[in-house]
Amino acid sequence: MAATSHGGVIVIMAKAPTPGRVKTRLTPALSPRQAAILYRCFLEDTIARAKTIREAALVVAYSPATCRATFEALCPGVALLPQRGRGLGARLAAVVGRLLREGRRPVIVIGGDTPGLPDRYLRKALRTLTAHRADLVLGPARDGGYYLIGLTSPAPELFDGVPWSTKHVYATTLERARRLGLRVASLPPWEDVDTPDALGRLAATLARASRTIAPRTKRWLAASP
Repeated sequence: MAATSHGGVIVIMAKAPTPGRVKTRLTPALSPRQAAILYRCFLEDTIARAKTIREAALVVAYSPATCRATFEALCPGVALLPQRGRGLGARLAAVVGRLLREGRRPVIVIGGDTPGLPDRYLRKALRTLTAHRADLVLGPARDGGYYLIGLTSPAPELFDGVPWSTKHVYATTLERARRLGLRVASLPPWEDVDTPDALGRLAATLARASRTIAPRTKRWLAASP
């Protein structure tokens, strides 16, 4: 990993944009190739947005680990960290735990599929944790998951055995945090894009947004049939 200095860090959990491996719930509305191209747009826009947050370093945690060259070309100059572990929970726990052990605090994690996420949400999460007003920040997604998680200390119990890809993810994480005695702060709801309905809502949102918001995604959506 290229960046090891202390301080806050934003981590983007990213997959290689390979047809048939990403955004599979958008098919058959999109072909596997279209879904992969769109995901690449999501990812590039998410990275570009995160780069504007000067208060924190940026790390892209990528999967699979064999695709480092893909990400070196996709986001040159950005610190890269391979995802390790079986399942999303193990990979999240490993990434967060490693960075916290290196002295990076706070660690804010988002997915690569939130291209229109307002930067003020990222800044609010960083400020809340840096000022020690909470131990954990969660950004609830409208499908019952979360689009952001931020921590100042390791808490692997938050990731172990969570019913991922269900409407219970956020509620389960919140309950575990309370059992661990963590002070929790929540951000406004937002939406990651996993379904055709969510994609339609994103297209409508971006059509009203500034030209600087998710420009690659916006161009692809405007050009698609």
